[in-house]
Amino acid sequence: MCKSGMDANRKLTQLFKIYWPDNGGGIANVMESIADGFLCCRQEIIVCQDSRHKKSADEIYHGVAVRRSRQLFTVASTPVSLRFLLDVKKRTRDSDFVICHFPYPMADLAILLGWYRGKLIVWWHCGIEKYKRLMPFYRPLVRHTLKKADRIFVSSKGNLVHCEMLRPFREKCTVIPFSVSDGYLQRGRKYVLNQQEAAKPVSEKQDTLLKKKNEIGILFIGRLVWYKGCEVLIRAFAKMKEKNRCRLVLVGGGPLEQELKALASYLAPGRIEFAGMVSEEEKLQRLEACDFLVLPSVSKAEAFGLVQIEAMAFGKPVINTKLPSGVPYVSVDGVTGKTVRAGHVRELAEAMDLLAQDDAIRQEYGRNAWERVNREYAREVMVARYEKVFGELLGESRQKKSRMEGCRGQVR
Repeated sequence: MCKSGMDANRKLTQLFKIYWPDNGGGIANVMESIADGFLCCRQEIIVCQDSRHKKSADEIYHGVAVRRSRQLFTVASTPVSLRFLLDVKKRTRDSDFVICHFPYPMADLAILLGWYRGKLIVWWHCGIEKYKRLMPFYRPLVRHTLKKADRIFVSSKGNLVHCEMLRPFREKCTVIPFSVSDGYLQRGRKYVLNQQEAAKPVSEKQDTLLKKKNEIGILFIGRLVWYKGCEVLIRAFAKMKEKNRCRLVLVGGGPLEQELKALASYLAPGRIEFAGMVSEEEKLQRLEACDFLVLPSVSKAEAFGLVQIEAMAFGKPVINTKLPSGVPYVSVDGVTGKTVRAGHVRELAEAMDLLAQDDAIRQEYGRNAWERVNREYAREVMVARYEKVFGELLGESRQKKSRMEGCRGQVR
């Protein structure tokens, strides 16, 4: 048995279209967390090359074998690769578990063709709205994949409750929340304990990064795209009663950056900072220095909001929005922060004013947030949840084998 608790001879294969270091994002983070949690088992990740000009290649990334299949072209952000299909057929022959990260139509096609072996797990990250043009063709393919799946993973109860596509398959759905990395937990624990023991103020370096002394630091981290709700955040900040003693910092880049900068300059000149893309170390420093985080997303395209648990790891309250997704289930209204209606400027402004004015509430929410993230979103907790499902699937497999052998014995 390996450290994770699963037999080291078991093989785990993950399928998706992209992976680090070529391309990443939230799904790649989930894939990496699974890979890290089961390093002592046999593993392989099958994805596409980041360019159709590159040949198929094999490599080891952070201790895990990665197969990058050559692609022919891209349609609707989907790499089309015949090589991917063949690689899935060949390389999953000895797999015990195949985790298909949804959505990627080529993986669904491999499943339709039956070109895989092992227990099939579908990691349902989001809906299929982004494939509107392909919907008439893709929907039946998705249904087939869900029907074939031995288990379906979702990151939150909210994503399960509000997803019509999953409704007929709820009996085989399992909620496995995302996890925050051990690095965040360790640094967050050190930060929180320092604050509790010595009530130390933020360092001078952090002051220059985020706020001046006695300012309330409000932080946003994410891409500057429409569904993140940054326009709503800026308008809400401008309506705050306490805005003159607050500073809003937006970390991240995106297509709306210039438009948002112009709006910020007009509504709250000198009070809103655009930090752009930052290093991981600077991101950690800004989380330490802020007073609370705001995730003002306006669409269920925001399925979970990983940045919430990153902030909670540092004992920071979170203001999020009431979306039909997993977002409001991560940071809980009235416990670890505030939840407001999506797109509601005044309600968001009032929530920010409340946290800016009341030190006691910020401390209470922050303490609850830190306890919740260590209890629910630690990496070891996530790995244990996977282990439980893998064990159940193996148990089902053994029972099925025993029944078949019993039937053969009766025939004889």
